[in-house]
Amino acid sequence: MNQMTQAERSVQTGTGDVKFECRDVQVWYGEKHALKDVGVDILDKTVTAFIGPSGCGKSTFLRCLNRMNDTIPAARVGGQMLLDGEDIYDPRVDPVQLRARVGMVFQKPNPFPKSIYDNVAYGPRIHGLAPTRADLDAVVEKSLRRAALWDDVKDRLDDTGTGLSGGQQQRLCIARAIATSPEVLLMDEPCSALDPIATAQIEELIDELRDRYSVVIVTHSMQQAARVSQKTAFFHLGHLVEYASTDDIFTSPKDPRTESYITGRIG
Repeated sequence: MNQMTQAERSVQTGTGDVKFECRDVQVWYGEKHALKDVGVDILDKTVTAFIGPSGCGKSTFLRCLNRMNDTIPAARVGGQMLLDGEDIYDPRVDPVQLRARVGMVFQKPNPFPKSIYDNVAYGPRIHGLAPTRADLDAVVEKSLRRAALWDDVKDRLDDTGTGLSGGQQQRLCIARAIATSPEVLLMDEPCSALDPIATAQIEELIDELRDRYSVVIVTHSMQQAARVSQKTAFFHLGHLVEYASTDDIFTSPKDPRTESYITGRIG
């Protein structure tokens, strides 16, 4: 049985609507075939975790979902990735507009060297989403509230975003990402640079955000995947090995490679 058939058979769409439908996804970096025959359905209003050893392809696949690999000259992406039935790699799709629909939060907090207000207002400004200053004020406040940061910063919106603590900076980046009202939020190891208290706050926030967004998180922590996600995909050596409910992945994995990773025999 080939790898694509294994991946396809492991797809469980559950009861939620499918937000992303991905089939036969391939990625090359120059001559390196980094991602091979990945097929997965990502559900709306669900947290999906990508787990696996370093270099297994999980972040590469995450970046496919908003065409971030377009920024790498040697990268080539094949296969089909449909967002609400629309092929995001169709030449007529504007990657900038796509990234307004599919926001991203990176591993290391990366606020712009601007005020807290301007960090959050940046996306709505460039996409023309807030015609008046009052509209922009409302978007900034709503985004900061959703990121559980408003009470901390409401009296110092003119202060620089880089002056916040690490956990606050990451929440600011989340507020910036959701200010364009995306449908999907991608998070690439968003807690790896944070202390345990800040990590717990971000995890609580992720749980709240899934009421409004499809959230996809890459994490090196299996404990975190178990805490925050409803669906989990296990990647190994560029293949999607298994994709199922998080409970099933951690209690009764079907593939011996998944079980070996979960129990620490490979990593």
